Amino acid sequence: MTALSRLTKLLLCLALGAGLATAAYAVEDGNDRKLGDAWEDAIGDQEPILTEKQFAMLNNLAFQAAASKVCDGFALDHDKFTAAMTEAVSPPPPDLSEDEADHWEGAVLIRFGTSYGLLLAEGNDDEEDFCASAADLKADAEMPNVWQ
Repeated sequence: MTALSRLTKLLLCLALGAGLATAAYAVEDGNDRKLGDAWEDAIGDQEPILTEKQFAMLNNLAFQAAASKVCDGFALDHDKFTAAMTEAVSPPPPDLSEDEADHWEGAVLIRFGTSYGLLLAEGNDDEEDFCASAADLKADAEMPNVWQ
């Protein structure tokens, strides 16, 4: 699969994630947002399609992508982002047919898009804390980031 087709899939997943964020953000019980329940529903019963390290990398990338939308002063470096996404999902599990590998990649990108969407909802719900966390991450020289 070419980098361009992967990027196209990623952009579609980001759009899906944004829609999920809107839905998650709209679910209210008084002032109590149900984002914790949304996270559990979204990823709580997923089969292990990636290693813990890969999931952590995807969550970090989803957070950084969301921060670039929610917070002032954060913009993604698209080359760094693409390289980090490729690293996070490489290599696919062994012994998959080409068709199975395409389905696996789609599941990974949907998982990323879902996390991105929920992080957008969290960021917009408490922008001050969310952006402070982003600033802390950006200032930590040991944490890789994909911002400009």
